[in-house]
Amino acid sequence: MSSTRRFAFLCLAQLVIGVPFATAQLLPASSLPLDTVVAKQGTATVTLADIDAFAARIDQKQRAGFFDNPKRLDSLISNLLVQRQLAEEAQKEGLEKKPGVQAQMRLANEEILGNARLEQLRTELKLPDFDQLAREEYVGHKEKYVKLGEVDVEHILISTEKHTDADAKTLADDVRKQAVAHPDQFEALIEKYSEDQSKAQNHGLMTDASSGRYVSSFATAAGALKVPGEISPVIKTKFGYHVLKLVKRTSDEPSKYEDFKAQIVEQLRTAYVNKAVTTHSDELRNQPIDANPDVVASLRERYGKVTVTTSEPQPMPPPAGTTPQR
Repeated sequence: MSSTRRFAFLCLAQLVIGVPFATAQLLPASSLPLDTVVAKQGTATVTLADIDAFAARIDQKQRAGFFDNPKRLDSLISNLLVQRQLAEEAQKEGLEKKPGVQAQMRLANEEILGNARLEQLRTELKLPDFDQLAREEYVGHKEKYVKLGEVDVEHILISTEKHTDADAKTLADDVRKQAVAHPDQFEALIEKYSEDQSKAQNHGLMTDASSGRYVSSFATAAGALKVPGEISPVIKTKFGYHVLKLVKRTSDEPSKYEDFKAQIVEQLRTAYVNKAVTTHSDELRNQPIDANPDVVASLRERYGKVTVTTSEPQPMPPPAGTTPQR
């Protein structure tokens, strides 16, 4: 993509997510009319309303992260423009009149409306006062609501990007044996073996390692270590295999209700809403179904019933570009 077009898309990115561009004072997206044009291509135009419609399909917790990415915005806007041009071509060809296309459009429309109805149930549901319920939850389960102590560990990473999975696991097992035999030399093992890119800055030290800042398997393994100097089993994450050594652990502390009130209220609210939506969906799902058993059975053949011609196992075809052995 040319630098001019890239600059244009960056400007569009700022417009869509409502962040002022460094060299121009743009209005926040929320103050712009929905018919504001975001981009044009050929006969197609994409507006803020189109972007909003797409955004509604993304989980609200992930929405900001999705749009805070110029390359992703570039792809989104380009795809919407191409999709709209293809749709216009299809209409000119009269494809929307074909029975099969009409059926697919009807299903897509029903899916959108069904999701809109579920969202309406969630947003318009009459909610109880969760404050009292939250206090009862806290009092009844105080052991769950404690301020966890801080856990600091040193770790060695054997990357599965630089080794096969089997080789990485074998090397990690060997490193752990060395660490158990000589825990006082763990820092030397870090320098020799660890393939964590941040090693040069942190020398393998991970602070608050049992918190949500880390992937769950790493945090769980760190939290399981109790005595400074203790070596963890080899654990696997998406980055590779790790060996951990506990450096410091502070004691868990009792906490006040106010420290967890917002968290408990949100958990109760989410559970209440999800249960109400599930109950309504189940009421619809559990209504009697008057199905035609013969037609239902025919669907297997209509869409390609699997037939087995022999009970003998069939040889696998040779990989492309190879000569079968005789």
